[in-house]
Formats: sequence, structure tokens, C-alpha cells
Amino acid sequence: MPFKKDRHIETDILIIGGGTAGCMAAIIAGQRAPHLDVTVIEKANIMRSGCLAMGLNAVNAYLVDSNPENYLEYVKRDNYDVLRSDLVLSIGKRLNSMTQMLVKLGVPVPKDREDRFLARSPRSILMHGEQIKPLLAEAVISQGVHVYNRTPAYRLLFDRTGKRVSGVAAFDLRSMEFMTIKAKAVLITTGGASGIYRPSNPGLARTKTWYCPYNAGSGLAMGIRAGAEMTSFEMRFAALRTKDVIAPTGTLVLGTGMSQCNARNEKYIKKKEEMLGRPLTTCERLLFTIDEHKKGTGPCYVDVSSLDKKQYNDLVESYLNMAPSIIIDLLKDPDHPRTHIEICGSEPYINGGHGMAGFWIDKNRRTTLDGLYAAGDVAGGSPKKYITGCFAEAEMAVEDIIKTFCEIPEPEVPQKSVTLAMGEIFSPLYSDGDITFTEVEERLQKIMEEYAGGSTQNYETSRDKLVLARKYLLRLFYRAGDMKAAEPYELMRVQDTMDRILLGRVLVEHMLARCETRWPCYQTRLDFPMRNDLEFLAFINSKMEQDKIRVLKRNLQPPYTYMPIEGINNDSTN
Repeated sequence: MPFKKDRHIETDILIIGGGTAGCMAAIIAGQRAPHLDVTVIEKANIMRSGCLAMGLNAVNAYLVDSNPENYLEYVKRDNYDVLRSDLVLSIGKRLNSMTQMLVKLGVPVPKDREDRFLARSPRSILMHGEQIKPLLAEAVISQGVHVYNRTPAYRLLFDRTGKRVSGVAAFDLRSMEFMTIKAKAVLITTGGASGIYRPSNPGLARTKTWYCPYNAGSGLAMGIRAGAEMTSFEMRFAALRTKDVIAPTGTLVLGTGMSQCNARNEKYIKKKEEMLGRPLTTCERLLFTIDEHKKGTGPCYVDVSSLDKKQYNDLVESYLNMAPSIIIDLLKDPDHPRTHIEICGSEPYINGGHGMAGFWIDKNRRTTLDGLYAAGDVAGGSPKKYITGCFAEAEMAVEDIIKTFCEIPEPEVPQKSVTLAMGEIFSPLYSDGDITFTEVEERLQKIMEEYAGGSTQNYETSRDKLVLARKYLLRLFYRAGDMKAAEPYELMRVQDTMDRILLGRVLVEHMLARCETRWPCYQTRLDFPMRNDLEFLAFINSKMEQDKIRVLKRNLQPPYTYMPIEGINNDSTN
């Protein structure tokens, strides 16, 4: 089923991805540079797209009784000292102003009698955010921004020099048009990736994941194919969530003050904190939950038995703003509501908002490709930024684009590049292949689950397993070229699957390269169970060069110079 025709669009600022960061970038660009033409393309619909499609019940990065420097120290401790301090600090300085922008958009953020936001922690406040995406989308449209929904993008386009990103190749799933969009500046805000590992739930429930199941990491894959430098893919993110419905445990623990306990009703998290004399890091809370299972004292729960009726109703109301599916589970029997809510770890994700994986960027959110910016979950180096941090990065990127706009050359894209991109994207429509994207996706998830530290493996792996994963993924990469698509939706799923395979390959190379255990569960090497600050207090980065993934190592301090890579397994067979 060939596409009907080509469509060529030219704009000033192109935003790829209409999720949280993308919508805010468009709003800010429209407000501060109304003379510029701004375009957003989104694979779904900006009204309910991205990881906040269902809403949000808290602003998890707001400085209540803290300051940007304290925020940086908190993130540094939680990330075991490996992070881009300059990026995190720049985000910290804008968190509260970004929260005020949410309020101006009409998102209800409750306050106390003294007109202060209701705090859940020193860095978190309550929010009634079920309508956050519709409100963002309406603000985008009101700014006169051009929005193309149902328009996935898969290839970056360069100018005639081959050095500057000048647009993107995309296709419209509704009009069946191939789209070439040229722009003076391109900002990627497509988010991270789910679906690389086997989902926590099987069958029809497989889309019940923590991270948006439709986030395939296409923006990351576009950058990798184009030669952009990536960072910290080995620092995966696995969320500690309620079992089956995968609702947030923060709503239970921070929102109610209730404790995590094991099957014997022992408050194991509290015991660990008392023993260590400090709060646990985010990955430690998952690690010690896994340990309870290993010791035979699992499964683990959040005990809400002491909540009175009002507190329980408040808990239900809070979930309505973010994860309404858990309410069906909580109130199966309204006369006997659940008192112990089982918790477990999710499958791992590539994520730059909670974790640190993504594009290597500078303080203005410029990637290593001229003309290309990255913000939000797709931007690496700055973990725990959450919604307000994603907003802050979008603002910084747009500010730099506007500031330098007069110096940017007019976009030009050679027809040869367009033809090549069209051939790569649409080849599955004409394929004589014999396999489907679901078959390839299941094989990818089996490889990653069993050899690259999936949840059923307690997130643990080793060199020998990773080398096998590398081998199997390369075979799958070539075999996936035989995938066939019969219509536009299938074509999108085929391209998403190819992107996930590429991200899996990069992830395995990063995990092989870091010969230590820096972030337990997120990155656990059984053959290197301890941290090694002597050799690996550094960034593990990568670039794709001539279809090979080259692993790099950068210094932890500015100017982040490259370091010798002795000891890093960078086998050319990847």
C-alpha cells in the first residue's frame, strides 16, 4: 500500500514529539517569538500523548524547603556521583518557575491556608493533574503553533554539507502522505523507550506498563543513526510499582506515610535505613525489595491498614489523577477495601527523566549534531528532573534557538537524502518478507530479558550473557529486515521495532563497558558486584560510526574530555 504523495513543509522551529517537554517548548516559543513559525509533529495526538497521557498527581521536582544547590546534592547522592552537575543545577534553578507555569495553564495545585503548596516531601508537592495534557495541548494550539498529529518521524535530514540537521522525514498515518519537514532548528522531545524488555504483564495486559508503552525511543534512534553521541544507556530505570496495575508507590508511601513491609509484616525499608543511618536511594528501595524475595520473605507490600475512611478516600482520589486502574483493584469489594497492596519492580526502560540515558548535550541542550537540540526524557546526563525538569530543559533549548536564530542558515535538504530516507522508511510496504513485527518484538524482549538483566533475572547480568545478547541482537537486526507491513499502522510498528532493536544494541554495549555495579538493579554486573571509582567515576558514551557502535568514555568534570578506554570491551563485531 504505497503512500499517496509527498508533502514538503518548511518551518522555523521543528519540535519532534508532542509530549510534556514538546508541548511546553511550543508554548514558550509561541509566547516569546510570535514572529517565528513553530511546528510540532506527534505520532499520537498531543491531547493525550506521552508518558503523562493519564495525568499526574504530584510535582516531583519542586523546591519546598530546599534550594538548587541542595537539589543538586540530593540528585548526586541518589545517582552515586555520576551525573552532569551543570545540567542538574541549571534545571534546579528553574523548577519552581516551571511549576508556576503549570498553575497559569490552569492545572489545579492545592494550597494550604497560608497560600503555600501542599508538600509531600522537601522536593515534592501535590497536584490534581488529570487534565495536564489537554491543558498543555490547548495552550499549544492557542499560540498558533502548527500541529501534525498521527505523524511519526524516523529519519533526520542533513543539509548539503552533511554536517547540519535541517529537517526530518515523517509520514502522516491519516492522509497517507510522506512528509519532508525542513527547519532552521530541530528540537527532539520524543522521550525514552519501553518495550525493549519483556512487559511485566502478559497477553492483552502487556501495555499496562510504568512508562508509556508506545514510547519506542524513535528520537534516540534517529540521533544514533545520524551519528549523535549518546550517554549513560547502561543506567536503565526500573520503577518500584504496585503489582499488576503498575501504579506509583510514591502515592502510597509519600502520600500516606505508610510503610513498605515484607510477607512477615516486617518494615524492611525502615530497618535498612536505621542500619545505614541515612535514607535509601531510589534504586536501593527496589534492590532491598528484590532481596526480600531472594530471602524467602516476599512478596512485599505497602501496609495501608491503619488508614481511616477519609484517608483511604483521599488515596483513591489521588490515584484518579494519575493511575485510575488501581482503584478497581482497591475497591473490588467496597465493604472490605484492600489493606496490603503488593509491590514489585517493573521491566527496565531507557529514560532520561528518572534515569540518565539519552543524548549527550551542552548547557543549552544542544546535541553533538549541529542544528539539533534535545530536551526532556530524551536528554541524557540529568536524572530525576521529572515534569518540571523537562519543562526547564524545553525552555533552555527554546531560549538558545531564539537567541541564535538570526545566525542560523536557511534549511536545505538534498533530494537524494529525501529519496534515501523514503526508501528506508517505506521498504516494509514492498517487502516479500515472511515475519511480523510482533514476532520480532517478542524475540527482542526474550533476548533482553534473559541475557541483559530483565526483571525475571532480578535485573542482574554478566559479561558472558551480554556477549550472547550482542550476538543474538545483531542476528535479529538483520533478520528484522524481512518484516512486512500491509498498511500505515503496521509500518509504524515495524519502524518502532527496528528502533527498539537498535536501542537494545546500544544498551548492551554500554552495559558491557561499565565493568562495575554503579546503580544496583538499574545496572548490576554479577561479575563486577562493587563500585569502582578509580576507573568508572566517568560517563560511558557511544556513537554509531559506519554501522558500528563505538564506545567512548568521558571525564566526569568539565570540559568532559575523552578518557582512555582501556578495559572497555568495544569489540568491533557489535
